Amino acid sequence: MWGEELTSEESVFEVFRCYIAGEPNKEGHKVTCLPWNDEPLAPETNLMKEELAKVNRRGILTINSQPNINGKPSTDPIVGWGPDGGYVFQKGENITNAHEMQPNAVTWGIFPGREIIQATVVDPVSFMYWKDEAFALWIEQWAKLYEEESPSRMILQYMHDNYYLVNLVDNDFPLDSCLWQVLEDVHTLLNCPAEP
Repeated sequence: MWGEELTSEESVFEVFRCYIAGEPNKEGHKVTCLPWNDEPLAPETNLMKEELAKVNRRGILTINSQPNINGKPSTDPIVGWGPDGGYVFQKGENITNAHEMQPNAVTWGIFPGREIIQATVVDPVSFMYWKDEAFALWIEQWAKLYEEESPSRMILQYMHDNYYLVNLVDNDFPLDSCLWQVLEDVHTLLNCPAEP
């Protein structure tokens, strides 16, 4: 499902896109997991599936994402969690392969008779350890599927050595996420001709 043979970085982009889109790869195999996600996608991913598929196709490879949530009931069938009568809030987030940024808390809930609960906290120290683990998976889980010195293995080794992990967080969660525009701007800047 990750490709019989990888011929370019774009082959890897397509594996990520197929995973997000829930589509089979060019060999007809459904991509049901990635080295970073061995579970099926969370239902909340469907809220941003189209945008995620687009950025992954372009080479901004997302390994963890969540949509903006502004006060959804804790019983919401897609994003709800915690006891009844509460509300869920979360900042839009994408952890992608690019330049590293300062992470912070991104998900919390407010419930009757309880203190605010933070379900997801990403702090700088844990992010640094997680970054090393995330990059090791390029080699330990994926590249080892191919023979040493094969083009497929060399492509994955190149990506391991040259890509960066970035944590993007939109702190203005009550509004529509600005992250898609940020990623669109990055794509435009990377693909515009260099000025003389």
